[in-house]
Amino acid sequence: MIFLSNLIESKGVFVLLEALKVLDNKGIAFHCNFVGGAGDISSKQLNQKINDLNLQEYVTYLGKKHGDDKYEIFQSSDIFVFPTFYHNECFPLVLLEAMMFGLPVISTSEGGIPDIVKDGETGFVIDKQNPNQLAEKIKWFIDNPEEAILMGEKGREYFLENYTLEIFERRIVHILNQI
Repeated sequence: MIFLSNLIESKGVFVLLEALKVLDNKGIAFHCNFVGGAGDISSKQLNQKINDLNLQEYVTYLGKKHGDDKYEIFQSSDIFVFPTFYHNECFPLVLLEAMMFGLPVISTSEGGIPDIVKDGETGFVIDKQNPNQLAEKIKWFIDNPEEAILMGEKGREYFLENYTLEIFERRIVHILNQI
């Protein structure tokens, strides 16, 4: 599983860690990679929280990744988690990146996210700041790997049908022609 964003509290960093602790307490096997640069949470603070929750065996902070390094991480992941409650969240491109790589997504109903993630089809849209619900959905993917793969495939199809550069350009030309 992967979280990719700057380390900003309202992007759900600590919510995800709390959800992972719920999974750990239930004896559920998982590994989560955190990818992104420091924001209002430093790498030291993140690692301290990981240690405080005794999750160091299950959580790895990989720092900032770009280009091929970032794509390799997406390719080696099986679930994308983005439990944001950032009040200015509009249309997070990181969700499109995850879907481009065929990852099922767990995110929240913030901003335009429900227009990207089709709840129950390409992933799950959950309540904001709800680590127990997040843990439940992560566990569902762990317990249902075939369904997770199917959701990821549907997400990739949705991405290819709606969000490729070619489709974007075609839509822009159409809009400009209407003006």
